[in-house]
Amino acid sequence: MTLRSLNNKSKMQQFLLVFAYTLFLLFLQSLWISQMSYPAMRADLFLPLMFGIATIWPPLASLAWAFLWGFVVDNFAGKFWGFHVGSYVVAVCLVYAASEKFELQNPLYQMLLVGICATGQSLVLGLFLLIEPHSLIGVSAIWQDLLVRSLFIMLLSPFIIYPVSDGRRSVV
Repeated sequence: MTLRSLNNKSKMQQFLLVFAYTLFLLFLQSLWISQMSYPAMRADLFLPLMFGIATIWPPLASLAWAFLWGFVVDNFAGKFWGFHVGSYVVAVCLVYAASEKFELQNPLYQMLLVGICATGQSLVLGLFLLIEPHSLIGVSAIWQDLLVRSLFIMLLSPFIIYPVSDGRRSVV
């Protein structure tokens, strides 16, 4: 075998592992996380995943992955079309914008950047919920749940990113 065929085989194995891990997170998200009784614990597991993907894949592949899985999650999520596509694409773009300034293999920086994305996602979701008719839940409870949700996603991020991270390679 040549070095090139070994490299292609390695890339295919990495792709298949990332695909399997993504499917695992999708099932975990749809069967367990979305069924939690406390809304603040319904974390978006794909947001940190997209961060991790962007640290190991080239920009175009990362953006395509974010768009594809954002579309899939939007189809499962319901009313707010484009929400996940937009937030995942923004997360990937943030990784590439921040890659020159931060050491993205550091879990603290990962948490910080995913926390920024989760807060932005929560702000957009909160504004959507303000215009969407809902039950007797107060507005302050919605914002409190969204803030806790952002913190929860931020704390989970190193654990979700770790299986796809590759500490030997840098971004881009």
